[in-house]
Amino acid sequence: MTTIRGTEEQGATFVELFFDLVFVFAVTQVTAVLAQDLTVEGLTRALIVFWLVWWAWTQYTWSLNEADTEHVSIRLITLVATALAFLMAVTIPFITSPFGWLFPVSYLVLRMVGISLQWRLAAGDSVWARSVKTWTVLSSLGLLAIIAAVFLPPDRRFLALAVAALLDVVAALGAGRGEWRLFSSHFAERHGLFVIIVLGESLIAAGLTVTDQPLSVGLLLVAVTAVAGTCALWWTYFGWAKDALEDRMKAQLPATLGRYARDVYSFAHFPLIFGVIGFAVGIEEAIAHPKDPFSVPGALALCLGVALILGGTALALTLARVQVPLARWWAIVLLLVAIPFLRAVPAWVAMSLVSVLVAGLAVVEDFSQHDPGNREVSS
Repeated sequence: MTTIRGTEEQGATFVELFFDLVFVFAVTQVTAVLAQDLTVEGLTRALIVFWLVWWAWTQYTWSLNEADTEHVSIRLITLVATALAFLMAVTIPFITSPFGWLFPVSYLVLRMVGISLQWRLAAGDSVWARSVKTWTVLSSLGLLAIIAAVFLPPDRRFLALAVAALLDVVAALGAGRGEWRLFSSHFAERHGLFVIIVLGESLIAAGLTVTDQPLSVGLLLVAVTAVAGTCALWWTYFGWAKDALEDRMKAQLPATLGRYARDVYSFAHFPLIFGVIGFAVGIEEAIAHPKDPFSVPGALALCLGVALILGGTALALTLARVQVPLARWWAIVLLLVAIPFLRAVPAWVAMSLVSVLVAGLAVVEDFSQHDPGNREVSS
């Protein structure tokens, strides 16, 4: 009988990429919901839903990391999880509707399939199984809150989902202290691919918005600067940060590997990806009204979104004990300070200025990071 556990590290496989694409669809659903309700309440709800989506994806990233994804059983489990994730994503806009119970139900089954996969993979490894057991017990608290969300009235459903999100953090803090089996390169690759796909999807969403507008010079300028800004954001992560994070993960001891993966990837990449959602919302408003100044929510979405992308990466680097260039912190400060000014100029001008700032940061960091020794933080 062949084992479903991988005997050696492998790269991301097609079934994993297929799985990831469905979760990126869920991200676009969150983006659409937030764009329709740019209020404090809308932002809070978007954060709660995105955390749950992110946490489900994270669980499978941990599970499939050690699995032989070419094995037929693993492929079938992943495809079942993909179908469940699609149902979860489809129901995101309807959480507060009478049929909103479909979201917590599909999410609950998705998570339970992931936990059962972790148990199968850890079988025969007492140390790893102990960590999975702790994770399962602690996670059950959050899943109980998800079950409660199924039966609550639509207007109370988000309260249970928020409790579930908080309990997820508690579960991760408790279970992350255990010893986990992880392939570092594959783990870093999965997160990097997710960042790429989400950034690309933000451009696709922007492109679809362009096709709904009459062609104009302002619209073309917004489209060009949106592409330039997205490429620059790509560079701020993949220019050097992604490799630095992966290198530090490879240097971890078995006892600290789980904590590193949890803090640097599962936790710190959350604001990074949510920042892409804000960036996409800002792009959509700029495309809809290229010659008009940003609204207050639109300017906040754009600037805070980019700041979260840069800041999330900086947080991950800091937790990994990698020195963050001072230029990145200054760029974040400038983004926040510039919000009132960007509201006084046409949207295409504001988009151009933000793109130039991020591109300049990418160039400065690229020149300053040629020597890997400059990236280490002294103990």
